[in-house]
Amino acid sequence: MLKLANVEKFYEAGGVRTYVLRRISMDVREGEFISIMGPSGSGKSTLLSILGMLDSAWQGEFYFEDQAVHKAGKKERAALHKKYMGFVFQSYHLLDHLTVYENLDIPLSYRDISRNERASLVADTLDRFQIVGKKDL
Repeated sequence: MLKLANVEKFYEAGGVRTYVLRRISMDVREGEFISIMGPSGSGKSTLLSILGMLDSAWQGEFYFEDQAVHKAGKKERAALHKKYMGFVFQSYHLLDHLTVYENLDIPLSYRDISRNERASLVADTLDRFQIVGKKDL
């Protein structure tokens, strides 16, 4: 479960605050997929940086897995990010010299997950997105 309450991000220059995000509140339950859409400059990337726990210079409340991210220190946020977060970019940022399977396995290898469990997670992901036949591409 992820919960944001009144999250705001602003930049200050010359005594003037320019808000990039203003009073963002949302709940995302386990298993839900969401899309963040909007015109260029609307704060999508800023919101993703906050959700991914890469940015700590914001105000409001952020709860993830019953933990108060807004109160967490840098090491605690990094541990949550490492354990739970992943991003799929528009440009994918896949490594061309690796197979689909290997591209899925690499981020899991950074976590404390056994080879067998990683293989199971990759297989489940390939199956979930119906791309088992493309694993060796």
